[in-house]
Amino acid sequence: MAVRKGADLEELVRAYFARQGFFSLRSVSLRFEDEEVTDIDGWFYGRQSASVRTRTLIDVKNKRSPKAFERILWARGMQLALGCDRAIVATTDSTQKVARFAQQQNVALLSKQFLDRLQNKLDLSERLTLEQFHDNIRKYPDHKQDGDWIRQIADAKSALISLQGYPAFNKSMAAFRFFADRAQTRPQHKEQALRCSYFVASLACIALDRALEQVLYEETASRFRAIAAGVTYGDAGDARVQKSIETVLSVIAEGMENGRVVARQAKDALDKLFESVRADIIAEHFAKEHNASSLFAAAKELEERAHQVDSAQIQTLSVEAKSILGVFADFVQVKRGALISNSLAAKSDSPPPTSDRKSPAKKSDADSNGQSESDAAEPQPKML
Repeated sequence: MAVRKGADLEELVRAYFARQGFFSLRSVSLRFEDEEVTDIDGWFYGRQSASVRTRTLIDVKNKRSPKAFERILWARGMQLALGCDRAIVATTDSTQKVARFAQQQNVALLSKQFLDRLQNKLDLSERLTLEQFHDNIRKYPDHKQDGDWIRQIADAKSALISLQGYPAFNKSMAAFRFFADRAQTRPQHKEQALRCSYFVASLACIALDRALEQVLYEETASRFRAIAAGVTYGDAGDARVQKSIETVLSVIAEGMENGRVVARQAKDALDKLFESVRADIIAEHFAKEHNASSLFAAAKELEERAHQVDSAQIQTLSVEAKSILGVFADFVQVKRGALISNSLAAKSDSPPPTSDRKSPAKKSDADSNGQSESDAAEPQPKML
């Protein structure tokens, strides 16, 4: 499938911000209560230090009539709606009026001249574009019937910008469980499943890093409790779900015949259900500051590996990234080996199988033709 010209520009801008140290996503859908509100061309997340995170959105328009004034207002409105720190518009319209209007609205402008310079400087050949990533998934003919793989990816991306930290993390973990299971049970499409597993794991890392902003200066024990509760109940870390449950149980206890007995039974059943979430696995690992500080770097690494052109290099991961994948695998109860064993590289490096039985030359030729990787160490995103 040919990549549209506008998509080429989006990929170029994404690559620029990725090289500036940001975790960079293309084409993310903003949703409200499962209704799609709008689509965002680019969303960038930066961690400049343990206490400073930045969020930036960009609108990319590469048209003869880009309607720059309209796009600047749209970007500014989306910045306020999403609570982003910066809004940027990339446009081919670079007239002085447009530049002054963007400055008045506190929106940064990427001009045609700037984008042309990027085109000459950035080499994108080592990475799959978003469109190529989707095409790679489509190599599995039944991907749509088998849970709709592309939809799973889109839902996890959307959750990252549409929901708070812990709900977004849980959504990403549901997708991670789905793809990690496919990596084990669909060996003929393991490459695609691994790419998807790594990508949604990167989203989970960013979601959890966002959630941990709230407990940055807490003691380890407090961090543990906050993470465990956030992952268990899937709220924003404000205990809203727990309070709602307590309210309902109180109403049952006081307003029904034998209500206290029924409320106690309901509470026991709910406690058992929430215990099965195994949130302590996540809390125990990431309550430690050293482990939590590696989330951002691991997210960037996993996202890059998911889009690696050379499939033999997909599983070439750092110790920190492997450790996080292992924790995630334990959390969703899938085998670690399928994710971090570097089996794709081993398969690629192994010699072709041989057979003692001789075959006719024509058949042998046909067969052979059919065969066919602490804060000082953190990246420092640069702001425009």
